[in-house]
Amino acid sequence: TNPSEIAVCNLGSVNLMNHLENSENGKLELDVDHLKATISTAMRMLDNVIDINFYAVEKAKNSNLSHRPVGLGMMGFQDVLQAMKIPYDSKEALDFADESMEIISYFAYSSSSELSEERGSYQTYKGSLWSQGILPLDSIALLEKERVRKIDVNKSSKLDWDFLRKKIKKFGM
Repeated sequence: TNPSEIAVCNLGSVNLMNHLENSENGKLELDVDHLKATISTAMRMLDNVIDINFYAVEKAKNSNLSHRPVGLGMMGFQDVLQAMKIPYDSKEALDFADESMEIISYFAYSSSSELSEERGSYQTYKGSLWSQGILPLDSIALLEKERVRKIDVNKSSKLDWDFLRKKIKKFGM
């Protein structure tokens, strides 16, 4: 927020319960291909909202059109844990939270970059952390450096973030 704009964010949620499938061993697991397709559609819809939205305040319109801010989260997390017979307060639940949010983040960023390839980057992309190859997952290391202390969180990942980082540098967000 500044004299010419008011911070805005356009939010959506993916219902994880709609993205479960039976695995070969008969257990429920995330259907990653279905989740990827849903995320791609959701990101396109969130980006479209920015253009078709009614703005009661010009400062909000300025902000939204300049930065095109979107956020995609999940809902139904506890329902999925129950369906998968994972105790809510278990290490397995924490691991599933990390895994599912990594998938959502990865495919949301990837979809945003694909939209940028198609439509062009948002106005303020140049000079942003994205344009410098710094992704939100890098923020923990930056915070540790700034605070001069380790932050005790799981920093492991399963997806190819280096590939995505290069894609974002090439096509933008």
